[in-house]
Amino acid sequence: MTRPLRVGFYQRWKALLAQLRRAYEQGDVSSLRTLWYQALREPGVGWALRVFNRIYPLQGVLDIAEELDKRMAEHGLAQASRWLLDEHVVHWRSELPAETRVVLSQEPVVIYGNHPSFLTLFLVAAHVDRPDFRVVAASFLERFLPSFAPYAFPVELPVSDWWKQLWEGGLQRLIVVYWVSRLRPLPSRARAKELNRHALAQSVENVKRGGALLIAPQGWSRSSRHWYPGLGVILKGLVAQPSERPVYLVAYREENTSDRLVRRLVEGRAERQKAWEELEKRPATIRFAPPRLLDPALIREGTAAEVSERLRVQYLELFADKRSLARTR
Repeated sequence: MTRPLRVGFYQRWKALLAQLRRAYEQGDVSSLRTLWYQALREPGVGWALRVFNRIYPLQGVLDIAEELDKRMAEHGLAQASRWLLDEHVVHWRSELPAETRVVLSQEPVVIYGNHPSFLTLFLVAAHVDRPDFRVVAASFLERFLPSFAPYAFPVELPVSDWWKQLWEGGLQRLIVVYWVSRLRPLPSRARAKELNRHALAQSVENVKRGGALLIAPQGWSRSSRHWYPGLGVILKGLVAQPSERPVYLVAYREENTSDRLVRRLVEGRAERQKAWEELEKRPATIRFAPPRLLDPALIREGTAAEVSERLRVQYLELFADKRSLARTR
């Protein structure tokens, strides 16, 4: 009796993944959510989904993603980000010097900093309301949130390295990686490098044309000990082919957030209330540094990895003194 039941479960699970994959390929987050709720009623499959959901609240993420995508399509990324923060985070604040506000609104600028949670994109985007704003972002986001695709320069993350993901983010991160890898075929390492080089080249061109760019050189990591060289590649590209207008650098730091906090915000009413109480005492915070002009002499020296490392050291020093930034909201 056990074997037929097991075979039946595998068949139903395989069929569900195929349906979810089609919806994902079409960029249809509404269908993804509908298929999830339908599958919850299926024997065996529903139980498995509830186990996944206990580890990471995928269902809550889908609920929010559907509304977020609609608002992004209707009102743009900046307004949708503010809605998400006001409605679901509630207690959040920003520190934005006046001169930084001006640069973020109209100048060619590279915005860079840490990335401790899924809120990073929205905390930054809430302050950059312009049509030429682009984000170096994980490739799965542009299908999961199709209205985000026009803002994205997609890069391939090393999600096939499961042990690394487990070390960086625990079992919860591993659940996210599992679903990402099941919803889309992973490119080969050579193809991933090619796609990432293309994204970085697009990033350079966007800033050269006067645009704003967000990149998290720390990657999706709990540690700031290492930055990926992508930021250095972009800055070296800007120096090698300078634009007509000066380029600015704006560093940001996200504080009092984590993937654990984000999970609690979408897990259910009781956990959400606890998270809000925690945030009321220590609000989710995004702090922007004063803008700095890109110095070609400093960027030309060394490799892209060495440029990123120098910026990492400067970044740690920059945010060591909280009193150096003016506070606004």
